[in-house]
Amino acid sequence: MHLNQTNRNPKQKQFNRQFANSGKLLLFVLLVALLLSGCSTGDSKQVIRVRVRSNRVEAQSPQNQFRSDIYAPGLLPTATPLAPATPPPTATAAAQVENREVPPPPTPVLPPRPTPTPAPIVVPIGRPDRIVIPSIQVDTQVLTVESQPSQIGNQWFDNWQTAAFAAGFHDSSALLGQEGNTVISGHNNIDGSVFQDLYQLQPGEIVQLYAGGYRYDYVIEDQFIVRERDVPVEQRVQNASWIRTTVDERVTLVSCWPPTGNEFRVIVVARPLSQMAGSSVSGSN
Repeated sequence: MHLNQTNRNPKQKQFNRQFANSGKLLLFVLLVALLLSGCSTGDSKQVIRVRVRSNRVEAQSPQNQFRSDIYAPGLLPTATPLAPATPPPTATAAAQVENREVPPPPTPVLPPRPTPTPAPIVVPIGRPDRIVIPSIQVDTQVLTVESQPSQIGNQWFDNWQTAAFAAGFHDSSALLGQEGNTVISGHNNIDGSVFQDLYQLQPGEIVQLYAGGYRYDYVIEDQFIVRERDVPVEQRVQNASWIRTTVDERVTLVSCWPPTGNEFRVIVVARPLSQMAGSSVSGSN
């Protein structure tokens, strides 16, 4: 009978078979869904570790300050996406950075300095101690000489001494570098004859005087001879006027003439070289 009943309900058997297969399929789907959801039967939670590698150059900008901490379990990073870390420069890039030419700092611009006004040249004032006249080979010391009063008729005159083996500076005449007449005399045929060739000097030649190591250059302006012996007093007074004080700066050299006597006087007048612009000068060294 059982067999007959089975044979009588074939649809019932087919339904039961399909139900069993559906249960197996449902169980399989549930297991797959459970695996895909990442769930587990334990209580442990997933730990997410994040390491942010910052770039030293990029981190100087406020918008590129990177986090470098480790996120604890259950914490998530902020919803604002982090800027991507700049990869470290390659060896070639680093070399380019190191070899990059650094522009020099700007040169400071200084205000222009005022052009200083040159100080006027101050010529020292000194008593002559040496005289050099290159054209007649004179190079001798200068000593200071004084005068003695002498009477001719009813008049008194200064009779100047003459230095031996040297030139003589009249002590009442002007110092070098000073306005006035600097008078220097010398013998022509005795006691050294330092001025024996004074009569040969010509205008334009140089006379060099020294005082304390400082040199004063003069240019001869005039040279002439006057008679001193056997002439009236008025003539001798006129001759002596060449060694008096003057208002200009000059040097006057005096000696006797001729080489074998002393009846005449040789007088040479020289001016400072600085005052003789445009004149013909010779004999300097």
